[in-house]
Amino acid sequence: MIYNGTMNSENAIHDPWYKTTLSYETLGTTLRLKVPHDVFSTFRIDEGTLLLLDHLPEREPRRVLDMGCGYGALGLPVAARFPDAEVVMVDRDLLAVAWALVNAQEHRLSNTRIHGSLGFRDIASGDERYDWILCNVPARIGRPFMEKLIVSGRSRLAKNGELRVVVIRDLVPVISAIAGDNGLPLREEATGAAHAVFSLAADTGAPATVADDMADLYYRDEVIVDGISFQRPFDLGGDDPKRLKSGIPVMLDVLANQKPKRVFCFRAGYGIFPVIARKRWPDAAVIVAERDLLAAAYTQRNAVQHQLAGNALQIRPFAHVPDAIQPDEKFDLLIGELSPSAGVKVARAELDAVARALSKGGDAYILVLEKLEKEWLKTFTKTPYTMNRLLAHEGYAVVHVSA
Repeated sequence: MIYNGTMNSENAIHDPWYKTTLSYETLGTTLRLKVPHDVFSTFRIDEGTLLLLDHLPEREPRRVLDMGCGYGALGLPVAARFPDAEVVMVDRDLLAVAWALVNAQEHRLSNTRIHGSLGFRDIASGDERYDWILCNVPARIGRPFMEKLIVSGRSRLAKNGELRVVVIRDLVPVISAIAGDNGLPLREEATGAAHAVFSLAADTGAPATVADDMADLYYRDEVIVDGISFQRPFDLGGDDPKRLKSGIPVMLDVLANQKPKRVFCFRAGYGIFPVIARKRWPDAAVIVAERDLLAAAYTQRNAVQHQLAGNALQIRPFAHVPDAIQPDEKFDLLIGELSPSAGVKVARAELDAVARALSKGGDAYILVLEKLEKEWLKTFTKTPYTMNRLLAHEGYAVVHVSA
């Protein structure tokens, strides 16, 4: 199995995260994009992306920013169409970034610069201006982020530059309200069956701006788990009410008698398990693997809120869970969740990595939907580790893994 750092376009189809290859024609070129499990729009190129590609600005760009690039469906055809332009592509999901890099390599698009960023947070500011800023706005992102995207994005445009966004039709009133409240000359460029494209010309007199903390823009509310308050953001998947009510309490009951010294958490969301681990075991070192920079930011925020940050809680941003575990690194407790949309091969890759990282006598506890536990885990035969269900409740199961 090939993970972050060694994966390339030739061997990507052998990676457990690989799902399919999508082919489409746009801007005078045909692209074949390799798509991983567990990211946005894996069955087809999103209709909003295609609508935006059909309604790009007329002026040829020298520098383009693709905000929320995913696996490259928007930014890569732009890079192919304008080989002399620099196309900067960013996404907060490091898994999407990894596969955008694979696709850029496969199409030999050396005019791209692709990396992780939480909104504008990790993008150079100041004198770096863009002729185009493009974004397929996520439906659940919340108004504060959309407003910052438009206002701050406009301030990052070069002279005669344009910001163009595509949104689902339900968000059109929100975009219109943002334009009205900020006095912005936003213009509707196109409408499709379910999307609309808007454009905004540059305001060259405005300095480039960013939020002091981009994570603030995602703030949604607070939830209480195990008597502990957690700040929760918009647009972070896997946090349905049933999981909070049934799944997480089952896992916490299982962990009640543990006394670990080194803990590894993966797919931690906004930090529930890592923060509770530090609360329960104040002498333990807690390592968190996280591919979503928003989840990483909120894990850090919640740790700081409870004065648990520092060397005792370390967040490692990696696209793939196995890459976050250093060679020969061992833990006496590993806690994680299997993603329903990642597929059985990814589940096997993650469980194999977890088992390799167990110290002698160590334990791993994995939360999984009961349906998937029955379907997936029974296929894991001839493993060098033992695995069994401890308990299940209202659709969730906790699986125990030991070396």
